[in-house]
Amino acid sequence: MVTLSATSSGELQSVPAMLIRGGTSRGVYLLESDLPADRALWGPFLIALFGARDVRQLDGLGGAMPTTSKCCIVGPGSSPGADVDYTFAQVGIGEPKVYWDFNCGNLTPGVGTYAVLKGLVPARPGTTRVRINQTNTRMLLNVDVPTADDGSLLMDGDLEVAGVSGTAAPVRTDFSATVGASLGGGLFPTGNRSDVLDVPGVGAVTCSIVDLANMCVFFPAEQAGLTGYETFDQGPDVVGAFIAVRQSAQRLLGVDPRKTTPWPVAVAPPASYTTVSGGKLAAGAYDFAVRFAGIQPMRDTMHEAYPGTASCCTAVAAVARGTVVHDLYAARPHEDGTVLIGHPSGTMRVEAKVREDAGECVVEHAAFARTVRPIMSGEAYVRRSDLAALAEEIAPEDLTRSGPPPEIR
Repeated sequence: MVTLSATSSGELQSVPAMLIRGGTSRGVYLLESDLPADRALWGPFLIALFGARDVRQLDGLGGAMPTTSKCCIVGPGSSPGADVDYTFAQVGIGEPKVYWDFNCGNLTPGVGTYAVLKGLVPARPGTTRVRINQTNTRMLLNVDVPTADDGSLLMDGDLEVAGVSGTAAPVRTDFSATVGASLGGGLFPTGNRSDVLDVPGVGAVTCSIVDLANMCVFFPAEQAGLTGYETFDQGPDVVGAFIAVRQSAQRLLGVDPRKTTPWPVAVAPPASYTTVSGGKLAAGAYDFAVRFAGIQPMRDTMHEAYPGTASCCTAVAAVARGTVVHDLYAARPHEDGTVLIGHPSGTMRVEAKVREDAGECVVEHAAFARTVRPIMSGEAYVRRSDLAALAEEIAPEDLTRSGPPPEIR
């Protein structure tokens, strides 16, 4: 249960919280035991905690951007082979909503770090492996946290993440066992490695729908009237095309349109472009370009980098024959098993390996490394009146209400 701080009045409710940056995202990390026992209050609690109703999130912990309006809820593992349970929440910006139907790959390595810091997993000399039951996708993940001989966290290192200043120690996350994360089926949920969507206002678009880590629909940028090199500030101008592709893929799959997946990802052959920070990226520095926009929590913004889960899904699509991503990947020489993705902030390196088995594509490896930095630890507060009002305003059937219930983990 949420506890009331001895220094707070009866009108305030407090919760221990930690801020951690993982990759190109920053999240609020909470212990599941510190949240309301009634899971139907989780959504209202996070809306109040983040100040979600305000686009600036001035009255809460949110950072007013999709990459900083995120929460990771962690507790003891409830399934065999898992050290911890981890539920991800994408908190709305300027709207009283929480989205529970996907995972954040950039913040997942932070879950390993958080589990060590909170004593949920004992640190080991050299590397501490944290086995995670990811409840949104009902998948098992492994995170390898670099630790010293005395069990303390190792922070310094040589890994550079595009979109993040400086370098730090790599924290590795393995998504190899996350096939079917969104729909619970195979890698290619339509049964095809490519399909043609009839996209209203756009026309026929060839796509590949791939379900790993978070389900994505990949499409050639030019077929949707895009270049594939749109800049971050062009989000409002191009988001309509991404939304149209996502909705068409949802209709093909029979997916509830209130869901965010499949995530629409535009792909394009490599070309020189200017990154968000103003740097110049040469065409020879990466295998293909991606742009991501068009899901509800992002509103009309374009991702300034690229989601971690999408990067693993993309890398697997790249090495799997017959996809629209593979066509780009195979067109140029590259290091075997490594996919270099060009995104608005720079490049991202992802490891992926598949094998063909009687016509089926079997994923053998899908992993990446990110840097993680704990930022602060303390107590956060919500007003009891806010929580009560939100609990009344949000309908019981609203998907905002609570995270995945235990019975579907």
